[in-house]
Amino acid sequence: MQALPKDTMINDMNNEAWGQRYVDRDKAMELAVKAKEKAVEDHDQLNITYARLTIAQLAFWKIAEGDHLREAIESLHQFEKINDPLGISRAHCICAGMYDQYGQYEKAMHHAQHAVKMSRQVVDKENKADCYTVLGQIYSRTHDYSQAIKAFRIGLETRKQLKDLKAVASSLNLIGRNLVLSKNYNEAEEYYKESLSLRENINDIQGIPWTYLGLASLFSEKGELEISIDYYNKAERSNQFKEKRFELLCLIGRGRIYLEQLNIGSAITNLNKALVISEELKIIALTSEVHQLLSSAYEKNNDFSRSLHHYKCFNDLQQEILSSEKVNMLKHQQIAFSVEHAEKEAEIHRLKNIELKNAFDKIAIQHHELEIKNKEITDSIDYAKYIQDAYFPSKELFKKIVPDSFLLYKPKDIVSGDFYWFHLTPGPSPNVEGNKRGEVLFAAADCTGHGVPGAIMSVICCNALNDVMKKGSIHQPDLILNNVREIVTGAFEQRENYSTQKDGMDIALIGLSPFPNVSGAVKLQYAGAYNPLWVIRKGKPATDSGTILSTSSHYLIEIKADRQPIGLYERMDPFTLHEMDVFKGDTVYSFSDGYADQFGGEFGEKFKYKPLKELLLSIQDKTMAEQHDILVKTFDDWKQNEEQIDDVCMIGVRI
Repeated sequence: MQALPKDTMINDMNNEAWGQRYVDRDKAMELAVKAKEKAVEDHDQLNITYARLTIAQLAFWKIAEGDHLREAIESLHQFEKINDPLGISRAHCICAGMYDQYGQYEKAMHHAQHAVKMSRQVVDKENKADCYTVLGQIYSRTHDYSQAIKAFRIGLETRKQLKDLKAVASSLNLIGRNLVLSKNYNEAEEYYKESLSLRENINDIQGIPWTYLGLASLFSEKGELEISIDYYNKAERSNQFKEKRFELLCLIGRGRIYLEQLNIGSAITNLNKALVISEELKIIALTSEVHQLLSSAYEKNNDFSRSLHHYKCFNDLQQEILSSEKVNMLKHQQIAFSVEHAEKEAEIHRLKNIELKNAFDKIAIQHHELEIKNKEITDSIDYAKYIQDAYFPSKELFKKIVPDSFLLYKPKDIVSGDFYWFHLTPGPSPNVEGNKRGEVLFAAADCTGHGVPGAIMSVICCNALNDVMKKGSIHQPDLILNNVREIVTGAFEQRENYSTQKDGMDIALIGLSPFPNVSGAVKLQYAGAYNPLWVIRKGKPATDSGTILSTSSHYLIEIKADRQPIGLYERMDPFTLHEMDVFKGDTVYSFSDGYADQFGGEFGEKFKYKPLKELLLSIQDKTMAEQHDILVKTFDDWKQNEEQIDDVCMIGVRI
């Protein structure tokens, strides 16, 4: 047999080392070290870098001594220097996983997105699946479960194409876990059982314990604690390889169940063991979780000194992991990732149009290419929409905080300049139930423009609202708007033409106190930039109430906004605070101008505000969900075949 060239032998050795990383890590490390040594002898920089990256990954998993993240980053820079797309993508993917474990999610997201981006340039489906899986894990860490599931499903489909059954089972587990976190328990159980069946069929003795662990977590979340404990025991008995991370998750799971069952001694024993392992593994997110559970356990055990110690540790780690600055940075990275791709594709589209005009004889070919590019642009902006949706507050959380309410949100384009926002201020008690009694602030806002420019403006303005609330001391709507205006104008003051442009936001910001007063009324505070507040009340109006419209059963009160935006303006007066009492059964509305300004009807006219008021008055006997559906149908019926001219956003809350 003819001997293979040395570089081919080294390359094969590197490939085998990488392929063995999930099968036999000791063998993988041995092969990678040998490949590196031979590559050094041959001055083969590419294979040196591949071997070095594999060694860094394996050593990181084994918690061996050394700065493995630095090794991975240096490998990334070397791949970039020699322009090797597969190496760049793989290195970004590994860096993302390491930063994820260290709790540095904004850096993890940066590397995961670039890993996915580079994976599109190489024909390596295994790498593509790995990249999307890591991206899904980062989304999951930041509680964006819908985006996580989408990324995991791309990884799953790719792994099915490869017929990599162990990896398929792993993807099924990851999707199952995120469905649990989304409280979609029935579908989650289907994914876990499919994973378990697959792993049992292929005798995946390393993977089976992880599926048991997933099922244990699922039944714990469902409150079926005895079934959960049974699965934790199965998981531990089947864990032949004694992986520390696996042991850690079992200890945390059992500790949580014992705590819920008030078996405090067993809970503390399990959780203290878990704390030792989590600190050894340097998994900040899990260490934080263990401190939180220990704080609760010691509190129930009347050991308040230890409880306070663990609560402080938990709080410090949470601030490090999920500070507003980091979350905001993550969201900005996601928006930039999508918009940058869309802008590049738009430039290609423009150039193709020029070619079309200058080369009429190629029109058929060019038209086909334009269709492809248009689809790529639309796909990119579709992805930007998913990210913008993730940036804004959760509709489900708003519904949980204010059950008798609706959110009507209809962007003109794929992404929107309108947005809804809400915030729950801390309540009188530091526990979760106490926080639910805090004041609710909510708003419908309308930023300059629509489409991608409007979406970017909405992110800036939403971020400004979040920054003001971070201070913790400002809860009054007029003061909030004053502070938000300073942030927004400051963001644009470096632009030479800012004084001639009206970049900014119209908004109606409402605050509702958590407790009624002695007369049964709830205190409402409101401040507005152009956008008014409407309150509809049952009964007959008083002559001095400011009522502008009434029916036989209800009347509408309008509180007018200040005639100035959140942004640079010829007059920038402090915003006005309005206060009033609202009563059980009153309905409060905050909205942008998109609904009233929509053209349609028989004569192509604007819908206008008076018919909107009359519509709202006419549906006061309906539930808030029914009101939402009626408003949507009325809008669509009015618009008919007319183009939607602006974004639409409306919030309705019944006291």
